[in-house]
Amino acid sequence: MKRMSYIVAIRFFISQFFLCYNCLYMNMLAKKQLDIVTQKQKEMQDKFCAVSDDGQYIKYLGKDFIVYRNVFWPFEDSMPLVENYQINQGESVLDICTGSGVIAIFSAYKGAKKIVALDSSEDAVRSAKENAEQYGFEEIIDVRLSDMYEALEEDEKFDVITGNLPFRNMKAVDQVESTMWDTNLETQVAFFEGALKHLNPGGRIYLSQANFGAVDEMKRMAEESGFDVKLIGQKIMPSDPREFYAFELTKKW
Repeated sequence: MKRMSYIVAIRFFISQFFLCYNCLYMNMLAKKQLDIVTQKQKEMQDKFCAVSDDGQYIKYLGKDFIVYRNVFWPFEDSMPLVENYQINQGESVLDICTGSGVIAIFSAYKGAKKIVALDSSEDAVRSAKENAEQYGFEEIIDVRLSDMYEALEEDEKFDVITGNLPFRNMKAVDQVESTMWDTNLETQVAFFEGALKHLNPGGRIYLSQANFGAVDEMKRMAEESGFDVKLIGQKIMPSDPREFYAFELTKKW
């Protein structure tokens, strides 16, 4: 028994070491590297704006998703989350800032029985609804137009909350920029202000982040809300400084 406890303690220490190492690295991008990230983001925003009235299909993890103008595209930033998060059969899921609905749809594939997907963009809601219908999940995925938790009932609670929120603290002046940039981290703050209210006891949260995002601030808000934070996934972009991460948040008590 003592040996088993020792092994568990060592494994926990190692996991926390790598979590801290990655979080330290996340804040070490030089200005030149951040300029490259900004340019990449602006190029993506231009593509979001250029989508035709008929929409555009984007391939993501072997599936095609329709997006309409000004909607955030399925992209590598959410892959560490989608490829590593856990949904148990029959669980309920709340997906915040759903965009085109990719996380909600993969939650359905993983066995969720009920999914509510929220977004403040009418174009995103349209995209997510059509994608849910395309893959036969329109009875499982309830897509709602909502400013954060606004469209939820007071007593609506979920086993899992997911979010690919805008994670970079930069001023956003329009809907497209706000898919990537979070002015004064207002979206992140609002997320944590309402998360506990809508999370079932023993539930968990999965969030995307990046080495150019507000990782330390996210961790601080999570810890102040009573969550432990664990890194569960990572994707390194091959041709630029970006690295994307997925974190699992679980209650400390």
